Order: sequence, then C-alpha cells, then structure tokens
Amino acid sequence: MKENKQKKPKLIVMPFVPENDQVYNGTGLGIHFFFGNIVAVHTDLEEFWFGWRVKKLFSEKKLLKAYCSGGGPALDIPNLARKHEIQYWLQGRYKQNKNMIALSLSLFDAKEETQIYETQLIININDGLITCSSTFFDWLSQCNLHLSKDHKKKVLWPEKISIKGLEFLGYALETTYLSYIAPSPTNDLPDIEKFEKAVAISPESYLTHDLLAWALYKRQNYNAAIQSFKSALSFNKYGLGALAGLMWCAIFTNNEEKAYKYAIAKADVRKESHGKAKAFVANKLNLNL
Repeated sequence: MKENKQKKPKLIVMPFVPENDQVYNGTGLGIHFFFGNIVAVHTDLEEFWFGWRVKKLFSEKKLLKAYCSGGGPALDIPNLARKHEIQYWLQGRYKQNKNMIALSLSLFDAKEETQIYETQLIININDGLITCSSTFFDWLSQCNLHLSKDHKKKVLWPEKISIKGLEFLGYALETTYLSYIAPSPTNDLPDIEKFEKAVAISPESYLTHDLLAWALYKRQNYNAAIQSFKSALSFNKYGLGALAGLMWCAIFTNNEEKAYKYAIAKADVRKESHGKAKAFVANKLNLNL
C-alpha cells in the first residue's frame, strides 16, 4: 500500500493596502505580486496564487477596488480560511518614502486561530529587493515555515524595478484581477498598454515581463507571450510564473517536447516529482505515458 503523504498547506498573499496617511496607488498591488512570486517557490507550501481565488473572495470589481484602497468591509479571515481550505493568510500595509517602502505584515494561521505573526520590513529598491526577500524568508522560518538555505539562495533574484515600475506593475495587475472577476465578452485584457508601460519603466524587471507575458497569453498571442516569458527568465531563471507560462504556451500550441521541458523545470524549482509534472502535461495533451 502506498504511503499517503500529508498535503502541503496553502498560503495566500492578499493585496497590500496603504497606511492611513499614504495615498493609494498601484504600489500595494505591485508589492503583493512580488511577495506572491517569492512565496510560490516555498517548498513547504502548496503552489498557490491570489488570482486563483480573487473571484471567490471578491464577487464584484468594486469590492476588490475598495479592499486595495484600504476601505470596504473587513474580511472574516477565519471563516474564509475554513471555506477555501487555505491555512495561511498574509496581509500587509505599506508606506512609501522616496525609494524606501515600509511594510507592516501579519500572517494568520488558521490551524491556530489565536496565532497571528507580525513583523516590520523595509523594501529598498536600490538593492534589488534582496534584503527584503531574505528577511521575509527568515521571518517565515519563525512562523514554522522554514526554507532551506540552499533553496533560499536559489530562488532569490535581484528584482530591478523602480518605485514607478512597482506602481505601474500594480495598475496592470489590477486590470488582470478585474478581468477575472468580470471577464469581457471576448475574455481579453483591454488595457494592454498598462502592462507595456510597466515594462518600459522597468525593462530589466522579472515581474513586469512576466505579467506582460500573462496578458499576452490571455489574449492567446502565444508567440509574443513566449518571448516575454523568456525575457522574464533572463532576469530570474527560476521564475515559477514564467516557467508555468511557457509550459501552458507549449500545451496550447501542441509542442509536447517544450511542454515537458518547462513542466520539469517548474517542478525542479519547487523540488517536486518529474513524473507528476510529466503526467500533468500528458493529461492536458490527452496523451498516455
């Protein structure tokens, strides 16, 4: 009889909201996207992205907009945790001062509802967000979510994005999330210029190229999406989102070889089974291994 391995817990990164004296802009969503990308590679957590639940958490566009601006009704996190089977909920508030952003983070553990971990972090744009990433993973270790030193070194990358780049990254991401909540009849993203603007402002950013690539993918412009995903990987070769995007592009263009290649590369980032990765692709391509 096969041993039944315990399922890994999920962690959701909620949009970061401005402090009371901070003017609302796209920066909070830009930071949220950055943290979503670094959390996704944590090997003790199941891969999980906020976009997978945004429509169920916010049934209307105005509710998400209100939340991101720091307003709207408070969410019943313990109830939502049970309903969606998500153990960890990361929330944050931000305040910007020139090239520095102060963050106040809280992590709710639904297994122990009385346990809420809190910390303060500083994002320094000038060091590629490396110090912030490293300190964040150290804090997660204190929250019983340890990431090995070897893997931590592997998945930290210098994110070359400016404050303005973060802001426009957030505006583009908002467009993405709103399209998930209420898709247009053609299921496309009408404001592609927001994604291109983010790339133009921070052309050496993994995050901006990755998000643009997903916008192109959503439009089924697979060739352009592939090039943008590859550009993203040139700045972060372990970028989980870009590897997943290349896998899906290969699947939808029936490129079996590339689909397996990127599925395996994605599995390696999370230290997961090659066999399961290949079986996933085979299932999507209707193949028998």
